[in-house]
Amino acid sequence: MRDALAQAQAYSDEQQGFGLIVLKDGAVIHRGFDPGVTGATKTVSASMMKSVVAVLIGIAIDRGFIGSVDDPAEFYLPEWRGQPRGKVTVRQLLTMSSGLEPVGFADLLFAPDANKVALDATLTGQPDARFYYSNSTSQVLGAILDRQVKQQGYDGFAEFLHRDLWCPLGNGEALLWTDETGMPRAYAGLHAGLEDWARIGELIRNSGRVGDQQIVSSDWIAAMTQASPSNSQFGFHIWRAGDWTANRAYNPDNPIGIPHREPFAADDVVFFDGFGGQRVYIIPSEGLTIARVGSVNLEYDDAIVPNLLIRAVE
Repeated sequence: MRDALAQAQAYSDEQQGFGLIVLKDGAVIHRGFDPGVTGATKTVSASMMKSVVAVLIGIAIDRGFIGSVDDPAEFYLPEWRGQPRGKVTVRQLLTMSSGLEPVGFADLLFAPDANKVALDATLTGQPDARFYYSNSTSQVLGAILDRQVKQQGYDGFAEFLHRDLWCPLGNGEALLWTDETGMPRAYAGLHAGLEDWARIGELIRNSGRVGDQQIVSSDWIAAMTQASPSNSQFGFHIWRAGDWTANRAYNPDNPIGIPHREPFAADDVVFFDGFGGQRVYIIPSEGLTIARVGSVNLEYDDAIVPNLLIRAVE
């Protein structure tokens, strides 16, 4: 394991990483940071926020704020009622198989009202017919969450995240990227320390539990990490070990492929994916949680760090 950790750190460093934390059975067995960086240093996490949204959806269902993943979106989005897109389910949004038209990257990125832009999307495909990873889909889920928790007395999405997930985990100060209305961008922009991300990974590994507190139900974690019908590499807004491809694709129109030189060495790997090599890998069968951040680097290979450590455990 000592050799594997050294190799994992060396690879992360080579690929412009500046932070790596590894836990085995809940104990930190490795920390490696660039000078001036600590486990509490807030870094840009990009789309790792999407997996946090999935956990929050599970908490909202546990609390009864959202009825079911099989509820049609029109239950929660009045502007979609009576329209074909209103029949899209929460499950189809979570699995990125809604059939909604893609919203332009820049259109959403610079939108003063991210919810409005995302909710203006029309249905152009058959739900469940294909996987199409998109930021606007995550923003629709964020809008649903924001509206439903406000009905329960929360100020909105941010307070729900703070009270029901972030603080119970014992996490430190974090920042949310918001639009001009004050709505968090649910597809990216949760700036937090690597130790915080590791704790969220541990929540997944421990089936939604922290100590004696069940933050989100174990049934939700099981459902969240199962393969979706349209993409075996994706669950509910979380990536996973599925049918191996040498370059993992985000969607058919995106030319970027994520290098993956070999299949994962364990079938139960699930992970948060932030653009350019921001990752939290969770491997329950091996008791491993691995959190890694770095400069954006499209050459970062997803298989190397987790496989080194999986094989060392075995």
